Amino acid sequence: MEKRTILAIVLSLAVLLGFQYFFPPAHPPQKSRTASQTKMQKADSPPAVEKTATARDAAAEKTVAETRTPPPVAKKGELIVVDSPLYRAEIDTLGGCLKAFHLKKYKTENTPDSPLLNLVTVPEGGPYPLTGAAKIDTVWQPDAGLLFTVDANSRKLDLDNSPAVLKLTAPLSQGDYLVKELHFDPQTYVVEIAYSYVDPAGKLIPVSGIRVDWVHSSHNQKKSRYVYNGVIGYVNDKVFKPGKKDREIKHQEVAGNISWFGYTSKYFISALIPPDAATATRARGVIDRADADDYTVSLQISQANRIKAYIGPKKGDLLQALGVHLEASIEYGWFGVIARPLVWLLHFFYQYVHNYGVAIIILTILIKLAFYPLSQKSYKSMSQMKKIQPKLAKLKEKYKDDKARLNKEMMDLYRTHKVNPFGGCLPMVVQIPVFFALYRALMVAIELRHAPFVFWITDLSAKDPYYVTPLVMGATMFLQQKMTPTTGDAMQAKMMLFMPIVFTFMFLNFPSGLVLYWLVNNILSIGQQYLVMRQVETA
Repeated sequence: MEKRTILAIVLSLAVLLGFQYFFPPAHPPQKSRTASQTKMQKADSPPAVEKTATARDAAAEKTVAETRTPPPVAKKGELIVVDSPLYRAEIDTLGGCLKAFHLKKYKTENTPDSPLLNLVTVPEGGPYPLTGAAKIDTVWQPDAGLLFTVDANSRKLDLDNSPAVLKLTAPLSQGDYLVKELHFDPQTYVVEIAYSYVDPAGKLIPVSGIRVDWVHSSHNQKKSRYVYNGVIGYVNDKVFKPGKKDREIKHQEVAGNISWFGYTSKYFISALIPPDAATATRARGVIDRADADDYTVSLQISQANRIKAYIGPKKGDLLQALGVHLEASIEYGWFGVIARPLVWLLHFFYQYVHNYGVAIIILTILIKLAFYPLSQKSYKSMSQMKKIQPKLAKLKEKYKDDKARLNKEMMDLYRTHKVNPFGGCLPMVVQIPVFFALYRALMVAIELRHAPFVFWITDLSAKDPYYVTPLVMGATMFLQQKMTPTTGDAMQAKMMLFMPIVFTFMFLNFPSGLVLYWLVNNILSIGQQYLVMRQVETA
């Protein structure tokens, strides 16, 4: 019974880990839109999301551009550079869009000459993020194609310690103006977009609605096999992700209490955020897909004139500080309640050792100490089982044709020697949630991205380039299997010895930080198991 339980646990681990390796989230096939997939929109839709509106809706919701002689569309604007300690942004006065957003603390590749990571990735020729529309009275005015002007002193904004506002003004067709403001804070990755309207008489009139777009293209980009990449939001107090069937729809709308809505990758997120809780209840998320890799994510809010955008890393403390549950975008999986404190401990140790590889080793030792009593009990139980192996073998030979009598005699033998056949399994079961929590935490922790350890391991989030650590890890697993007494037949023993090969194969392409944890844990387990076996033999 114990053998089968151990085998079941090990196989379960292999299945859970192997499933993510062999069956990563598949990218949906590109399909044309069918009539059944088309969704009708409300009359309040701005022009960029009116693709499926009826003729009646379109007539009731004409845009400013349709009711006036539009100003001539400019072909080229000028770039405004916003430089802060965290990022370098480039704003185009044509449409007031975001042409580039370079993160100063993150590089594209883990090489000395690698450029800074740019979170703006769009289809060739655009459009670009942070364009949108303002609702003036009952009609929408898009800013795409408008040529904004900017104060001469604002062509380059250097943010040192104080926030700054980039004010863009575009003339419309009747002597009126659309004003677009971009608010930058040097201490955060948050950009706030606000619209206002100046009528021909020079009177400032509040806009009655706002829409901001985030455009994304993942063509020619590396995608994580194990972590979700795509549209994401926090709607009605839970994480929203489009279903597989939804991802085939060209146009989709999401209504409800929207705390944020945007695009996420493994380590970074671009999220559009309502200005407060009241406006979140009036928000609507819109997804327009050109194909599986090119799409626009929009946030539209009635009776509001501003929207915030977080464009940066998925670091728990930064996301949590915004107070809109943006930290839920970090995918810790089922055991997030355990993973989060483990990540906190990882950060804590890093403050003192300044090496995340060393921090992982310390955290592994701490976890091992926490489970030391359970592990000790497990190893003692296995050692006791080893002592009665000869007697069990005799019983199996004697009662091989009588299963009921064999089970009764085995239980009597366990009681006589005070051996719990499940004593070696239960402690392992208790530790499984902690293992998977740490596994997931190390998989998605941005702190490990491009973080060096020693010698050839220069990126704990990437695989070991020479496969040294996974091969050594496989060897330690094999040694553990040889040290562990088995109560099964020869076939079961061979299957158990085959597991290190399976795990080694799976771990070849796992992040080296995760392999390091497993390797250190194996070494500590071997040492503890050896000491327990010596103690039992001495006794």
